[in-house]
Amino acid sequence: MLTGTADVDALAADAPTLSAFATEALVCPGAEVLQVVWEIWGDGDAREAVLPPGLHPVAPPTLTWSWLRAPESVAGPFTLAQTRVVCRSGVRGRGFHVAGFINNPDAGRLLTSQWGFRLTLADVSLERLYHGTRGRVSVGGEVMLDCGLTLPQPISGADLQYTDTMHLAHTPLGLRLVQVESDFSFGPAERGRPTLAAFAAIHWGQPRLRPSYPVSASSAVADVTVMPVRFVCRPDTSAFVGTERVG
Repeated sequence: MLTGTADVDALAADAPTLSAFATEALVCPGAEVLQVVWEIWGDGDAREAVLPPGLHPVAPPTLTWSWLRAPESVAGPFTLAQTRVVCRSGVRGRGFHVAGFINNPDAGRLLTSQWGFRLTLADVSLERLYHGTRGRVSVGGEVMLDCGLTLPQPISGADLQYTDTMHLAHTPLGLRLVQVESDFSFGPAERGRPTLAAFAAIHWGQPRLRPSYPVSASSAVADVTVMPVRFVCRPDTSAFVGTERVG
């Protein structure tokens, strides 16, 4: 079984610090979400080299750009964009959190300190319109990501399933992959043709990620709940032996 080959110490150098595991959910009612999926090219063993040994690559190598625009939360309204590499933790499909950008510093501190999000403050926007959905991230006028969907077709929210995320972070238990689970109660939803106008991979901390072929795109209105942390995994060994229950 293939495993990631990234140097854990190198990944840990800029990993966020989780001061305490989240024990209460972060509730975001009436949020707007977008997910764009893209295959990626790599150089040589890039498929494995972007993941720590505790995670397993998938074929074909794929990434997701996901967006959450929350009109309300305990930290105020915020819009979050993140890049994830599709992978498995044990037998479970997951996304390895590469990095994210957010437009609310209070929400950013909350997500980092309790769930281990690796976040940078930026101008982050998400627009859901009748002719499509577009997400954009820029810092100092430089575009870090511009993607979305066009030609939207209505679908049932029951047709959507977004995987949980693994965040590498310094935690009270040491360096761990934090399993971040989110619950989605979907309302209006659509799928469409994925679009990509810009992606500056180096500014997301992983220059090996080179988008090659569009896969899918979906957007929806949903009540989103980021759940309390239940499990973490050691990043240097398989989840079959390295999973730990929190609390």
